[in-house]
Amino acid sequence: MRIELTVTEAVELARATGALPPFVRSVTAEGDDVRVVADLREVPDPPSALRLAARLVPVVRATLRVESFVAGTAVVAVEASAAGLPAHKLLGVVEGPLQGLLRARGLPPEALRVLPDARLALDVQALLAAALAETLPGLEITGLASADGVLRLDSRL
Repeated sequence: MRIELTVTEAVELARATGALPPFVRSVTAEGDDVRVVADLREVPDPPSALRLAARLVPVVRATLRVESFVAGTAVVAVEASAAGLPAHKLLGVVEGPLQGLLRARGLPPEALRVLPDARLALDVQALLAAALAETLPGLEITGLASADGVLRLDSRL
């Protein structure tokens, strides 16, 4: 089964279900990239390094691109900047707060890992299985891609 949503539709769905964190200000698509603007001042319970960064440069702009999808896990390249300075090398600082957000929403925090070279590993299978356990038990994600502003999710029940 293939599910296709524009990035705009996915963002509307995430907002409606409370899945979009409050610090995410906007999400748009441009070609194969997904662009995110985040306000670091809105991150709940940030570590001290992130609090300091938020005072200096409160808004971060990131470009995300799915590099690969294997066995339910997407590897996403991240290029981020804050006030024109590269910020993607500091992904490790936000790993804990992002995992905390997953935990607070009843999702497995270990489904998100920061990898070397400004990349994230997202266990899409675990995240969607937990989020949709009651409505679509047994859903298996077999593919994930973003192209031309459309998110494509291949799955089977």
